Parts: sequence; C-alpha cells; structure tokens
Amino acid sequence: MKNHIGQYRVYILLFLFVLIVAEIIWSWKKEKEAYNVKETFANLLIFAGFQFSKFIFAGYQLTILGFFANLAPIKLPHNAFVFGLTFITADFIYYWFHRISHVWKPLWAFHLIHHSAMHMNLTAAYRLNWFSAIVSPLFFIPAALFGLPTDFIVISYALNLSYQFFLHTEAVGKLGLIEQVMDTPSSHRVHHGSNPIYIDKNFGGVFIIWDKLFATYQPETEKVRYGLTTGFLSYNPFRLVAQGFINWFKPKSSSPLNNSSTPHLSVSTEKQEHALN
Repeated sequence: MKNHIGQYRVYILLFLFVLIVAEIIWSWKKEKEAYNVKETFANLLIFAGFQFSKFIFAGYQLTILGFFANLAPIKLPHNAFVFGLTFITADFIYYWFHRISHVWKPLWAFHLIHHSAMHMNLTAAYRLNWFSAIVSPLFFIPAALFGLPTDFIVISYALNLSYQFFLHTEAVGKLGLIEQVMDTPSSHRVHHGSNPIYIDKNFGGVFIIWDKLFATYQPETEKVRYGLTTGFLSYNPFRLVAQGFINWFKPKSSSPLNNSSTPHLSVSTEKQEHALN
C-alpha cells in the first residue's frame, strides 16, 4: 500500500490542506466559529505525531495480522467480491472497536483525545492517540483468521479512517436518504456531542446501519455541544495524548459514580458529571 500511495502523499496532504483552508474561509464568512487558533495548532501537532507513530508501529501491525492470517484454514482470493466483503467486515469490526472504546476504560484511555476537541472541524478528525496502533490490529484478528487478505484488511481500514475525515465538519447539513445508510457529518456531529441525548451514540465508521441494528443510532435533533463533558482539557498535545492514561491509572475518588464496578459507568463518569452540572 505504501508503494501505491507513497508517491501521491504530497498531493493528498495538499488536497486536505485546501479543504481545511476552504472550511476556515467558510467558517469566517458564515461566522460559525468552527475554528480556534490554539486548538487548530494542537490538532496539527497531534496529526504530525500520529503520522510519525504509523512508521513506528507499521511493522508490529502487519506482523500481528500476518501471523493470524497464516493460521487461517482458508485463504480467500484477491478479487472485487472479496475486497467488498473485507471492506464491510472491516467497518463492522470498527463499529465494535469504537463502541467498546467508549465503555471500557483501558480503550477509552486511547480514545479520549479524539473527543477532547471543543470545535468540530476537519483538523479535529486527526486528533488521534499516537499509541492507538498498539490495540487497533487486535480487533482485526478475526478478519485475518477468516481468510480475508491482509492487504485488503489494511486498505479497508485505511479507507475507513480516510472517509471519516470528511465527517468532521459543520459545513455539511443533513443528506436526506443517505443518512439512513451512511455515516454522515450530521450523524458524526452527534457522536461528538456531550449533550445527554448524544452520549455514546453513532459509532459507525462508513455505514450507520450498524448503529441502527444495535440500537445506538441518534439523529441530530438539537445543537451539539462538543468536547468532553468535563469541559476544556488542554492545548498541549502531550497532555492530550497522555490524559486518558492518567485518568485510567489514577486512584478512584469517593464519588459513587467513580466507585461503580461497571466499566460503562466508570468510563462515562466524565460525561455524567457534566450533565449533572
């Protein structure tokens, strides 16, 4: 995959940059206040660190998938049908990976950074933990054991994340019938909402049908409040990357919510506290 897209990397980054500039202009002209200068620079620094981390963990990720792919009783061929099957399977796996990341504190430690953005814009899409590559391939082991080609799995996941870049914007409204099948900016704004009605909703990557099948779908019905329910966290990229792990390992308080033995409640404490305030 690196050989295929490596030569186009500069053009891809330039395209993303043009879209971000266009969104900044839109936000300024429409007075949407979708951008904050300090937060935007933090997002870009986090993005740079995430790009660097991909080089560090790429070998580990491919080794994990390759090992289990060799254990597969069958190996599916490289054709369009198998690629389509892999893409849908990867999106299904992503739904559960994403959903579990909200209800299990060890995975929330990696994911918290993505929800700490106080503004919804394209730069927030890559507010991703530098160490998330440690856990993400583990969820795709079943796909490798099923015999799906490893390169198809990697490409499908990469396309899934690339698609989600376009979901992080307020410049696109609701998209009619598309909302019934695909994840859209409207659906993803809901996912980033700290409003009580929006918490832990719309986990889909490309398709929203998984949320509808498993009762986690919520349409956008009220103005979204972004960020963690505890409010603003930091503009420091290192603090943002580390905060989830700090929360994971710090001693529990005497609050009844924090003393809950239920993983979902312990992860959602930040959300509940804000809702109660």
